[in-house]
Amino acid sequence: GVVLVLSGFENPLRSQLRAAAVGLGAEYRPDWTSDSTHLVCAFPRTPKAARARQLGGVVVGPGWIWDCQKSGRRLPCGP
Repeated sequence: GVVLVLSGFENPLRSQLRAAAVGLGAEYRPDWTSDSTHLVCAFPRTPKAARARQLGGVVVGPGWIWDCQKSGRRLPCGP
């Protein structure tokens, strides 16, 4: 049920994050859409992050993807 958008990352890290998330079953969108659920961003205090929150999305850092990958499952997004 995760549909994610990446923000603030350049390749090769951007590609690595996308591949890890898709490998876990997430869907990827290049930009925020009505079905997006998570914004994975390098900088959480940007207009894009604020807009994602306003639209009901969850804003997380890249560590969330790496932690999910290590555990092999979707982890909670909270602190």
